[in-house]
Amino acid sequence: MRRYGIILLILIATFWGCSERENPSEPTISTGRFILGFVSGGLQGGSMTEEATGRHVYVYEPTEYTSPEYWFTYTESTYYDTVEQESVTVRIDSTLVRDSVSYEMPTLYLLHGFNGNHSYYKDLFILKETLDEMISNGEIVPMVVVTPDCDNAFGGSFYVNSPVDDSLGISFAGNFEDFIVDSLISYITFNFNVDTASSKRGISGHSMGGYGALTLAMKHPDLYSSVSSMSAPVTFDSLVVLFDSIYAENGFDPDSLPDDTTWFYSIEPSPDRPLTSLIFAMGAAFSPHASSNPDTSLFHRVIDTNFPFGVDLPFNIDGSLNDSLWENLWLPNDPLTMLETGGYTALEGKPVYLDCGDSDDLIPNMHLQNRVFAQALENYNLDYEYIEYSGYPGVDADHITFVADRLREVLKFHSQAFSE
Repeated sequence: MRRYGIILLILIATFWGCSERENPSEPTISTGRFILGFVSGGLQGGSMTEEATGRHVYVYEPTEYTSPEYWFTYTESTYYDTVEQESVTVRIDSTLVRDSVSYEMPTLYLLHGFNGNHSYYKDLFILKETLDEMISNGEIVPMVVVTPDCDNAFGGSFYVNSPVDDSLGISFAGNFEDFIVDSLISYITFNFNVDTASSKRGISGHSMGGYGALTLAMKHPDLYSSVSSMSAPVTFDSLVVLFDSIYAENGFDPDSLPDDTTWFYSIEPSPDRPLTSLIFAMGAAFSPHASSNPDTSLFHRVIDTNFPFGVDLPFNIDGSLNDSLWENLWLPNDPLTMLETGGYTALEGKPVYLDCGDSDDLIPNMHLQNRVFAQALENYNLDYEYIEYSGYPGVDADHITFVADRLREVLKFHSQAFSE
């Protein structure tokens, strides 16, 4: 079943001025809770940027949740003690075992956006209150929701394994894909009362998190049965239009660049240069500069060391696209390219949900790239729903404003998938 919709969320301000009327009794809202967990050593393999290997994670437990019980099992061995002249039994190989419980819950892994962490949905988008209300009202099934910290030195990992430096033998900015699909799932399935079947596991995210949800679902088809993204960058072609803006953020006129090329290598990320910071984070994820590579024409240093330590960005000094870097290192990580080069098979038989505001301001015309991705899902006859929404007078449907509202639709989408 394929569903494509463009809806207008025209919320007329006068709706808030309606006359008072009697309302039916409101249902009692049951209160779940957030547990702050810590995945010790979850980010394995080390990194050149010295990312923290232990990672925090918030786990939402609904009222209906029942904690599992644990005990130790032992292997016993008997031998004859020649000194005491008697048989002795000892316990060896102790193992911590988790008890199975009668109701194991489905799990939604909810990935944060750029410059976020495990608190992203809890602090910015009232996740707990939304879950409490929707579960209590019967709008969604009780579920465990997991929000991990995948921040790094660049503001975001893009949920990939940053390439390993060929000389140093370690990842440049961390193995975050392995963290999500291995360490985190193992931690959650052992420590929480969740159903371990992939049919009861979904993945979602906003912005960079939506990117991660889609790409991880395509890379690991055996792990997730439903996938959704909110306002995610799903086609990299739209990034090309950012190059001039990146120059402008760094104080250079794209139409009148200095003859001295030193300006090009002075481009650097900072909090007041959001697009520059975004492109550097993607460079750390997809194209860090190999310390053994003598070609530094695209190299931008990020740490002052005695060897080239930084990223290669996919544009030349004149602002044109560097085709070789783009095609070999960036496009293989592009969701649309992944979909069209075999990723569609990983999504067969699984529901997919996308949405985007028609005034999203992260990347120009981001709603148009989501339309393109939705059309590709249509072309492969996949089960998808795409919602493109508008705001109301004075309030645009930008990258952030309506995320709390869209989160409700995402929760309903995954609840339906868990129920099938």
